[in-house]
Amino acid sequence: MYRLASLAVFLLLVIIAAAVSGQFVGGDWYHQVMHQPSWNPPAMVMASVWAVLYVLMAVSAWMVWDTKRGIAAVALGWWGLQLMLGVSWSWVFFGLQRPGYALAVLSFWLLAVLIVIKTFRSIKREASSLMLPVAAWLLFSWVLGFVQWHLNGGGMASIL
Repeated sequence: MYRLASLAVFLLLVIIAAAVSGQFVGGDWYHQVMHQPSWNPPAMVMASVWAVLYVLMAVSAWMVWDTKRGIAAVALGWWGLQLMLGVSWSWVFFGLQRPGYALAVLSFWLLAVLIVIKTFRSIKREASSLMLPVAAWLLFSWVLGFVQWHLNGGGMASIL
């Protein structure tokens, strides 16, 4: 029972992160003002992918937690940071409408996920593997964000 309750906590954490992130949506600015590449996935695809990735994040963190190893606390700290960076990205990109700043946040988010993968690997290889699709999607998102930034003026002025 304890194991299921701890899994539920991690699922709840990612649901909260997704709910907070979901408060910041594209709206008119994103859909009508921002220039998009032709290969930009539809909102439904993005939402579906993120739903799966959030479940993978939760299960991955739970697997590390479940090992009860001392180093798990450090690894889970990095996991929590990457979760907060995800929320921050949504706020900066959609809330503040700052694609340049959002690209910088996304860079830190990707770095944090890579650190999570490395630290999880030393604790439980399967947990680390579950985070690989997150890193792959963030890399895709980074490229998409870079192209969006470039198509909409880019330059250092939009970051600084």
